[in-house]
Amino acid sequence: MYDIITFIMATVFFVIIGIHPPWQSKKIQDSNKEVQDIPGPVAVPVLGTAWLFLLGVFQVEKIPDFYIRMREKYGSIVKEEALFNVPVISVYERTDIEKVLRSTGKWPIRPPTEAIAKYRSEHPERYSSTGLVNEQGEKWNFLRTTLTPALTSPKTIKDFLPELQEIADDWCHLIKQKRNSHGLIDNLEDLASRLGLEAICALVLGRRMGFLIEERKSQTAENLARAVHENFIACRDTYFGLPLWKLFPTTAYKKLCHSEETIYTIVEELVRCADDSIKDSAVIQSVLRADIDDREKRSAIVDFLAAGIHTLKNSLLLFLCQIGRSPECQMKILQDETKSYLKACQMETFRLSSTIHVLARITEHDLVLSGYHVPAGTVVLCQTAHACQNEANFKDATSFLPERWLDDRKSETSSTAAFLVNPFGYGKRICPGKRFIEQALPIIIEKMVREFVIDAKDPLETRFEFLVAPKAPVSMSFQDRL
Repeated sequence: MYDIITFIMATVFFVIIGIHPPWQSKKIQDSNKEVQDIPGPVAVPVLGTAWLFLLGVFQVEKIPDFYIRMREKYGSIVKEEALFNVPVISVYERTDIEKVLRSTGKWPIRPPTEAIAKYRSEHPERYSSTGLVNEQGEKWNFLRTTLTPALTSPKTIKDFLPELQEIADDWCHLIKQKRNSHGLIDNLEDLASRLGLEAICALVLGRRMGFLIEERKSQTAENLARAVHENFIACRDTYFGLPLWKLFPTTAYKKLCHSEETIYTIVEELVRCADDSIKDSAVIQSVLRADIDDREKRSAIVDFLAAGIHTLKNSLLLFLCQIGRSPECQMKILQDETKSYLKACQMETFRLSSTIHVLARITEHDLVLSGYHVPAGTVVLCQTAHACQNEANFKDATSFLPERWLDDRKSETSSTAAFLVNPFGYGKRICPGKRFIEQALPIIIEKMVREFVIDAKDPLETRFEFLVAPKAPVSMSFQDRL
């Protein structure tokens, strides 16, 4: 009884004088810390921490490097401030990332691309909503469940694989035509764009368009690839720059509008040219049968094609850059009849070279992250790419080791990777083209390895283009495999 009374009196004493008792858990202490206590770079009124980019301290095209620096300087949780000093929280620890992603409700909320939303709202003749990427809540769920069932269906992708094999054959033939006498291609990204367009059009429109036939070199393919690339750059610059485009049309916003117009016009023409072949496309027929505004159907097809081209192109180039520096990996791919090693190479590429470097969420509940109380409605960036290269999560984290996804190591690696290796997003807002990309890449890569000894001579450099992409020009050697 005496011990109990002493304990109570000591606790009251510590509370009265404002000191935490030594036996009180650190977790309880830390949960009293608020967002304003989270460390981060110096913010100025109105501009927040955007001054770091406006004055050239950091570059927008190197944003992943900025977040690495923030982790090194401030620790496992960092606060930056957007315009008008709105806090944006970055979390780097696996436990925090998991907590954020698990906490989302049935309709996960992520920050919209406001410039795209503005453009589409100003063109009601073409768009009845801001699209799958930007809509939230029940409207987003309706669009997702109405427009994407065929695109996400295993049967759709399985039925398409024989045609994809033919596309891979034509792609390899194009490489043979375009390489110089030393086997070198200096602008592989241009050819990869043509591959992305051919594959996505064949899947969505149900027709081969001939973009991989050199003798039928298409200005349409070049124009669409250029417009898609410019669109992603313009999205980046309007998203991360000062939002002056809300007041008047800035250069970045004009480029965004022009690229949106170009993409829409070209895709409309591609659909028209596809003619009766669209009857054989499960994807487009599913969209056309949907009980939804015709404008939504057209804009969905536009978005499927544009996003698919860019994602397949960048994912393929990043994959080639990884195995192109390892002749041993290429030989193991050839020797493994089960294709397990090829899939392990793909997963290791996703871990080391994801096109998505963060997953952004707006919290729906109050959370305690690294000991700080983060209220609902806060923008949180889950720094998954950084976590994937953290030794605490993966041994030899910066090395390309496909073996970690095989045999005895597979279970442990997969368990750790569950909330970290997410190149297509996570949960219900995952990219609807995920299944297609995951099936397409191994087919294309296997065909290339059988045809060529691939040599990525230059170190892998990337730049941020709203997605992470290899820095152009991408140079690679393709010698015939004897």
